Amino acid sequence: MRRGPEACVWALLAAAVAALTLVRLWALTVNATDLYVDEAQYWAWAQSPAWGYYSKPPLLAWLIAGAQTICGTSEACVRAPSPILWGLTSLVVAAIARTLFDVRVAVWAGLCALLAPGVAYASRIISTDAPLLFFWALAVLAWVRLRAGGGWGWTALLAIAFGLGLLSKYAMIYLLGGLVVAAVIDPAGRRALTGVRVWPGLALGALLIAPNLVWNARHDFATLRHTADNAAGSGLAIDPGGALAFLAAQFGLAGPVVFGAVLLATWQAARSPALTATRPLLALSVPLWLALTAMALVTEVNANWAAPALIAAFVLAPTVLLPMRFGRGWLVGGLAFGLLIQALLLLADPRARSLTIAGEPVYGRTVGWAEFADAVADRAEAEGLSAVVADRRSEVAALIYYGRDRSLEVRAWPSAPGAAPRDHFEMSRPLTGGPVLAVSTCDDPARFQGWARVAGLGPVDVFAGAGATRRFQLFRLEGPAGRIRPPSPCPGG
Repeated sequence: MRRGPEACVWALLAAAVAALTLVRLWALTVNATDLYVDEAQYWAWAQSPAWGYYSKPPLLAWLIAGAQTICGTSEACVRAPSPILWGLTSLVVAAIARTLFDVRVAVWAGLCALLAPGVAYASRIISTDAPLLFFWALAVLAWVRLRAGGGWGWTALLAIAFGLGLLSKYAMIYLLGGLVVAAVIDPAGRRALTGVRVWPGLALGALLIAPNLVWNARHDFATLRHTADNAAGSGLAIDPGGALAFLAAQFGLAGPVVFGAVLLATWQAARSPALTATRPLLALSVPLWLALTAMALVTEVNANWAAPALIAAFVLAPTVLLPMRFGRGWLVGGLAFGLLIQALLLLADPRARSLTIAGEPVYGRTVGWAEFADAVADRAEAEGLSAVVADRRSEVAALIYYGRDRSLEVRAWPSAPGAAPRDHFEMSRPLTGGPVLAVSTCDDPARFQGWARVAGLGPVDVFAGAGATRRFQLFRLEGPAGRIRPPSPCPGG
């Protein structure tokens, strides 16, 4: 395609990305969900910018802190970086496809990335996957440009993207495995990896994680330990159902057409080893899916752990399908399915507080937390208490975020003697004294050992979706004797 028409195509794609990104930003302002526990926790982190946090590297907290300086502390503002990053990621995906193929593939790849069901869902929440996939895509773009003979500027981009990706989520390290596989099966990838421009970029990028590693060393390697615990799951046991569930989830995240195209490309490559065009993309996606599917056979694996594989998958889909007789129709169908999911979410999110299916609230986990924090803060004020402690991370996070405008000191129970903290709040804000209002899902006052006075204040019931309530038990604790210990487990729970 000539330069002029191609520039028009890029302008149209950029306009589509900008338009949908603006729609997604607007949708955040009418979204009726409260911040989920992880989102509220990330906001709490952002109030104390650091080089690390208990379960994740720091970049997401920095993004939230930056957004807060622009638009405040509302749920929409906390989540605002997400749709922006996903929109930018789709443009980078298109640039990857243009480098490897042509502008036609680039447009389809960008649209696949923009309208994937998983992206439509993830654009409504703030999570580490948004910056991770953006920087992963930038790193892949730099690598394919270096693979094509690009200069040192692409080495600099690779360094920045790889380093910031690591500061987003440690899963960025998967990229190294993909590049090694690419070097084995793709001659151009091998020349790039053994050349003088790729390794300096990766090495310089790895240096950016050094301050986070120093933070970890000063905090008993909390993030690394948490990451290892997540990978270990609840133990090893052969579970074919877990692997099948993981693969089924990938159809949902990528979209059935995109993930189906990846399977087709893998089958074609296995039947015809001479095919070379898709090798670098297969190297950056299929090994990760295979490794995590195998892992899902023996332990619990979250579907989003394979999210980086989506970047190559979005390019693979049009590459494989466009040459086929009905390939364009399949791609159109895939985009239509993504648009349908997007439309349903745009309709459902503003109705989160009232939406039910078979009488059960659809958004039960993500509504009612503001009412919970208000109810607890009201009771604390009535009791003349300025401090509150909760059993679980979810309640602590909700109290911190939704109690941000109340004079409430929110604490977590300290970890048991000799045990490592189980979350960031146990590590950063353990309870050190009383009196305090204790919030629990258990009504047994005997759990609170070592306090001179334990007074039950009764239950508080808060909204948890249409027709549902969430019950908490409140206690007034006074006179801690010696070191404060966490309450014993709830009987029967």
